[in-house]
Amino acid sequence: MTNLLRFFILAFLAVIQPANSAPLVADLSNYSIAMDAGFNGTRLFLFGVRNDSGDIVVVVRGPKKNYMIRKKEKFAGVWINHDRMKFYEVPDFYTIASSKPLSDINKSALFARLGIGEENLFTNASSEKDTDKFSEFQNAFLNYQHMNRRYATNPDNIGFMSETLFKTVIEFSDNIPPGDYTAEIYLISDGEVIGMQSTPISVVKSGLDAFIYNYAHNSPVLYGISAIVLALSAGWLSGRLFEVRT
Repeated sequence: MTNLLRFFILAFLAVIQPANSAPLVADLSNYSIAMDAGFNGTRLFLFGVRNDSGDIVVVVRGPKKNYMIRKKEKFAGVWINHDRMKFYEVPDFYTIASSKPLSDINKSALFARLGIGEENLFTNASSEKDTDKFSEFQNAFLNYQHMNRRYATNPDNIGFMSETLFKTVIEFSDNIPPGDYTAEIYLISDGEVIGMQSTPISVVKSGLDAFIYNYAHNSPVLYGISAIVLALSAGWLSGRLFEVRT
């Protein structure tokens, strides 16, 4: 289904909706992303209908991972791992779009419960959250994700085409990890969620990349052996091709 057709369907629903209709209806231009060797990133379009007044927040999360963050310090002229902290179940991709700045609609308890905002992603850490150490490691992790374009630096704006229809664009960089993603759309009014929709997004590798990725993850021992054999074969072939005879 094309983006334009999806948009007209949502616009039609906004006109014919009954009085007891859902407070929020949204849809994506696509539910899957295929990554091959030539993948340069992509974007998905999200359209929605707001049937009640309130603020719209869209959160897209990637597959969750455990991260070990290490801090290096110089000792006797050598850099060594001095301290570390582990974060559990943190999304490897995270971006937000909102109809107004998050600071204008932020309700701390609500956002913390829903995991809205980067500061609310670290519910499980290997040390206390109220320490300076936690803030230091958290900032280091966020800087790393921003640098790799897996976390959005600033929330994008959600545009309204009328009182009810809204849209936004979700950007995906070329280095996104494969896995199961979710797009969560919230309608928030007076500090409460009055409408919510969650839509899955599948990110998969395709072509030769998919074969190599699956082979490496499903059969790591055989993949390692294959890599060694291939390297030795390439070295032997190179030696035969460029052999110098006297």
